[in-house]
Amino acid sequence: MVFQSHIKGHNRNAQRGRGFTLLVVMMVTLISAFVFSGVLSAYIFLGRGLARQVNAEGLESRTRLALYYFTRDVSSAISITAQNPGTQTTGNQMVLSINQPNPPGPNPATITYKCDWSKGTSAGILERQVGSGAWLVLLTHLTSFSLQYFDSTTNSITVPTSAPSSPQTSIKQVCMTYTAGAGYSQSGARSQFTVVSPLVILKNKGLLTDPTAP
Repeated sequence: MVFQSHIKGHNRNAQRGRGFTLLVVMMVTLISAFVFSGVLSAYIFLGRGLARQVNAEGLESRTRLALYYFTRDVSSAISITAQNPGTQTTGNQMVLSINQPNPPGPNPATITYKCDWSKGTSAGILERQVGSGAWLVLLTHLTSFSLQYFDSTTNSITVPTSAPSSPQTSIKQVCMTYTAGAGYSQSGARSQFTVVSPLVILKNKGLLTDPTAP
């Protein structure tokens, strides 16, 4: 014979056995927190990687554009007037004026390259201007920029810090070096490019200082 009180006590014990203890709940919560933090970290890492890739592709695209214009203009120049203030702390811009043949008119056109540091920030902007037209922005967020000049035998030429009154006849080759960045370093998504262009020869410029040079 089974007593009713024994049956009720048995049911209560079974119900208590089917529940979760506080320790189990805390362990499950802790494990879930670790899993969610890992997933969140993976998404953040993936997002930063994609942002860096987008910034790198943008820098590479602008680099191709700048090198295209720079190589085309310098290689077809007939004379050059260069001004280089040194570093960004000793001057706010670097100017390279290139004269190109202009078939429609008797006078050549003037193309000017200028790295402007006067925007009130630590980043420079490389701009290109044809004649007196509008400035075309080639590169932005420059942290360093320089133009190196060489004669026909690859000897380095130091140009003046102020614009000379006449073209420098000894310059035969030009090289451009710069470092540009994109994105924010605080977010971990910053990309940076350092580029050194090949030596570009002024093919249309006469060798005025060394007529016997090849």
